Amino acid sequence: MSQDVVERAPVGGLLRTRTFGLLWIGQSTSAVGSAITSVALPLVAISTLHAGPATVALLTAASWLPWLLIGLPVGVWVDRWPRRRTLLIADLVSAAVLVVIPVAAWTDVLTVAMLLVAALLAGTAGVFANVAFNAFLPQLVRTEDLMEGNAKLQTSASIALVVGPGLGGLLAQAAGAVSGVLIDAVTFLVSAACLLGLRSGPEPRPSPGDRPGMLRQIAEGIGFIMRGRLLQAMLVVAALTNFAMLGITALRIVFLVRTEGAAPGTAGLVIGVGSLGAILGAALASRASRRFGSARTYLVANVAAAPFVLLLPLGGHGWRLTLFAAGSFIALAGATMSNVMTMTYRGSFVPAHLLGRVTAASRIFVFGAVPLGAATAGLLASTLGVQAAMWTLAVLYVIAPLPLLATEARTDRDFPARPPG
Repeated sequence: MSQDVVERAPVGGLLRTRTFGLLWIGQSTSAVGSAITSVALPLVAISTLHAGPATVALLTAASWLPWLLIGLPVGVWVDRWPRRRTLLIADLVSAAVLVVIPVAAWTDVLTVAMLLVAALLAGTAGVFANVAFNAFLPQLVRTEDLMEGNAKLQTSASIALVVGPGLGGLLAQAAGAVSGVLIDAVTFLVSAACLLGLRSGPEPRPSPGDRPGMLRQIAEGIGFIMRGRLLQAMLVVAALTNFAMLGITALRIVFLVRTEGAAPGTAGLVIGVGSLGAILGAALASRASRRFGSARTYLVANVAAAPFVLLLPLGGHGWRLTLFAAGSFIALAGATMSNVMTMTYRGSFVPAHLLGRVTAASRIFVFGAVPLGAATAGLLASTLGVQAAMWTLAVLYVIAPLPLLATEARTDRDFPARPPG
């Protein structure tokens, strides 16, 4: 990787570099739009199409289903294709798909089927964007600056989680839920414009003559993960926690608005306040890793924060909304800190030419659990009731990190610096 492409962080941090600064602006803007849509899209289904909890959960499942369908081959394609171009195309596709929803609503042709298809297509573009971005970032910053880069991106994403839901709820009350979806489409165009302004050098790509087949390349990514017990345990824990938390996320709007009678703006505000914890987690990740060690920080962030998820189903009308916000705050602080540790570890530990495949192979387990969790949440809500479904998923979230106690994360201070052998 040439040093004229990888920018050294100046005094004041990576945000003062042109390349990372543009990347951060584009990703942060898009993150705000996506956070708005996380509230706006379920509200479109509830308020415009009068959908029930099972349909709302199905929307969440549709947006994550592409990870199960194409996650592994996308990793191979990302390692073959220019990663910036892949990100650019994904942004433009997402913008085109999302803009259809408000147009269809304003012309009175919007249906639940159209919402599901839009969620599926936007989710497909998101798979390409997610894998490509995680493989692209280590190309733009030096290894020693990777923790700072991930922490800054996670901080802005966490701020988006605070601003976005509240803004989405307020937009729904003031101008209709579809207005939030339209804003998200515009933010993808901003992200695309920032990508066009980046300067990046040649990317690690195999020559066409030496390129192995698709199945062999997929096997190389999976095989790398299977070489270490810690990587395997991290995957299992991430998949289980995502299954539980995204199931809760699929039900939270229905729980707060329909079950507990909160106004859409109030529900968005409560979710946004709880999301402040993600900002704290991102801000503390680098400092905690330096002081206590990356492996220890990762372990504590997962095991100690998980029990606070039990406060979410205790939330309700009036003062009990503070329980929902407090549980979300602490759980998201731990989850975000864990994400920073995981992304930094993967970005520095995995060889560059394998990074797309390893990322995809990891995330097909992690994100592939999301549509299953959302679908399960809808089924549980339909059979047991929304609050009982929330309790079931919260208990699963609490016990999910326990396998980490059987790995070297329990005894080692830091993650290993290089693969064994």
